Amino acid sequence: MTSQRGLARIAGVLYLVVAVCGGYSQLFVRQRLVVPGDAAATAAHIRESSGLFMLGLVSDLVNIVCFLGVALVLYALLSPASRWLAPSALVCNAVAVAVMATNLLNHYAALVAARGPDDRLAGLYMDVFAQGYLIGQIFFGLWLLPLGLVIYRSGLMPRAVGVLAMLGCAGYLGDLLRTPASPVLLGLAAAGEISLVLWLLAGRIRTAATTAPAAVAA
Repeated sequence: MTSQRGLARIAGVLYLVVAVCGGYSQLFVRQRLVVPGDAAATAAHIRESSGLFMLGLVSDLVNIVCFLGVALVLYALLSPASRWLAPSALVCNAVAVAVMATNLLNHYAALVAARGPDDRLAGLYMDVFAQGYLIGQIFFGLWLLPLGLVIYRSGLMPRAVGVLAMLGCAGYLGDLLRTPASPVLLGLAAAGEISLVLWLLAGRIRTAATTAPAAVAA
């Protein structure tokens, strides 16, 4: 039977894969190839780098599968601490996964359209993908709120990790407003997730025997 510390490390590794694969697809592939407002340039870049564009899709698929895996492992770890918060986090994660997986159809459709006669279709599909990405970000952020709260209450990890996770939720949701503060908000979100990943990778989870009974009951 896998120990709590073992589950924490598994969740940490999966979350690290999410960060690497998701960052690669969005920051390296799409931001490199997609030119906002210029469908012709976007289609040309996708045609010329179709292998890279497809690799971005595959990387996102790995990201999505591992993100669901993180939620399942953390649910197994945290569900004894709360009958409501741990399932709430799992549901938010599942919705985010469903939105992101469905949205990848737009990514693939842009590749198909870029090989056709009308470049505008490739630009349109990537515009739709960008909006779907933001919808996914809503639930990606929301899952950090019940997750952070159950961490804060359970005593399995330091309360600071839970607080940072909840602030990460605020960062992701605040970024949707696209204000000048967006880089700061995304930095806040990153800080929340990085602190969680590092603590999970370290496996520094307090066992049930050392967790305050009142906190576990919550």
